[in-house]
This record gives sequence, structure tokens and C-alpha cells, in this order.
Amino acid sequence: MATIRSSIPHEDRTATEPRENRLEPVILSHIREVNPAVRLLRLNSVDPGHTIKFSPGQWVDTFIPGLPKAGGFTISSAPAEARPTKHSPPYLELAIQKSRNPPAQWLWKPEADILGSQLVVRVGGSFIWPPPRLDVAKIDRLVLVAGGVGINPLISIFSHLIRLPGTHRPKEIHFLYTTRVAGDGDIDPQAILFLPRLMDLVAAVADHTNITLSLFLTGPAAEGAASDDRGIIEHGKLPNRTLARRITEHDLVQAIDGFRTPLYGPAYDRRGTVCYVCGPPAMTDGFVGVLNKQEGMAEERVLCEKWW
Repeated sequence: MATIRSSIPHEDRTATEPRENRLEPVILSHIREVNPAVRLLRLNSVDPGHTIKFSPGQWVDTFIPGLPKAGGFTISSAPAEARPTKHSPPYLELAIQKSRNPPAQWLWKPEADILGSQLVVRVGGSFIWPPPRLDVAKIDRLVLVAGGVGINPLISIFSHLIRLPGTHRPKEIHFLYTTRVAGDGDIDPQAILFLPRLMDLVAAVADHTNITLSLFLTGPAAEGAASDDRGIIEHGKLPNRTLARRITEHDLVQAIDGFRTPLYGPAYDRRGTVCYVCGPPAMTDGFVGVLNKQEGMAEERVLCEKWW
């Protein structure tokens, strides 16, 4: 879940979701604006020796002084960063989209007004890695599909997995990320949420055929970018597979088959393929529908979370 646009308060809308009992006091220690619509926050544990336990993909109820209802924001950092080390206190990272939601408005106050504030958070959510009710040892291929700030839980999952030894993660991971780029000038990769981090993580893996990143850009800046007849954008600072269009059904089918084209006969064996989808409701519903109808893709292996 990301910044919530619905008028239904986060705690009410997620009342049936699992939550931890423990409340975690944290300090807002760092703020960085990625672009005019999204800022990254770092929340340090008040106790520098305490580990904040969570699973990749979870969110936090965020209790803010003076507000009657908690906000709900996905943790975009990996669990390893919530453990104390010699070089860094345990922390959580949140990506907050600017909106009229009261908790988001408070977290978008001028940096000087809120930096150093103490907040309280509580971990919750069931959109997690490893997937509930599935044998993780039998997952050979993982497909992550993100739309806009729906990337938040998926960057946590991806970061966590890439840092594990190769034998402790799926043999293949394919990340499809679609987002809108504002403006009509040159595309700035630094202003695309988590793109530099994604590219660094992919670059750190020796076998780039098994770990792939596909970026799909929309908006005026993408429409004005130089591209070939397939929509592939030519830009030295973007992933090799960057396209000026939305994700299509064909893209999803390619991903669940590991970007391999069968020469004949039925599709590749997909029994070891698991998909995570997170984005706006219409996108998420559409993609889940496409994936569920593919031969060999069972519903329990297509997991989703919507942001509003």
C-alpha cells in the first residue's frame, strides 16, 4: 500500500489484515525529495540496538502527533536495514506521495518543521515474501509488476532477494515497472522513484539473463523521447529495455515465460512461476485477470495489492 487516496481511513480499510501487537517508536531522521510528488523518509528506531521485525512487502500504521487516525504507508526498505549494525542504526524507509490524505500532508510539511519528530509505527499486511501457503523451494521464477508508487512493496521484496545468496532466491526474477514521467524535457532517471536503486541491484547480479528489469514510461516526457518503431527509448542512463508505452498482455506473458519464445507446442511449464502485482486498482485488476487466465497459472500464485 502507498499513500492512500480513498476517503476511508487506513485503519478501517485494513481492519481484517494481520498486524503486529508491538508499537515501534521511531524518529524521522532524514527526508529526500525524489521529485515534486514523492519524498523518501527514513525512520530510525528510538532504540539503536533494537531490530524492527517485518516481512518484505509489509506496511506500517503510522501514528502522527495530533492526528486521530493512523496513516498507512508501505515499507520500501529491506528487513536487513531494520537490524542494528556497527555502521547504521536500524531504520525503516517510506516513500510518501503528496496527497490530501492528512498523514501524507503532515509528512509533506517543510523539512525543518518535522525533521527529528518522534512517531509511532506498527507493522502489518499480508502481501509479503515469502508468499503464504506456497512452498518457496518450488518457486523457480518470480515476476514483479509495479505501477507508479505500487513499486513500494516490490522494491522491498526485490532488494531483500537480490542481497541473498543465489541459491536462496528464485532462479529467475523479472521486474516490470510502469510509471508516468512528468514534464516535456529530457527524462531524468534520478526523478523516477527507485529506478537508480533497481538498476544498481540488477547490475550487482552476475547473470543478467535471469534477473531482468523492464521499464515502461508514459506521459509527455516519454512521448517526446527518441524511440524506435517498437517504442524502445534510446537513453544511456535508462535500462536497456525501456519502452514509451504501457505494459501489455504480451509483456506479462513474456515475463511469466522468462522472456523465452517457445518454438512449438504449449507454453513453458509455469508451475514454478509466481507473480506479485501492485499498482492502481484498475491496473492491478486488469493484470491479475490476464495472469489468472494463462495456462498453468493458478490463482494462488498470482498475488496482488492495490493502492488508492
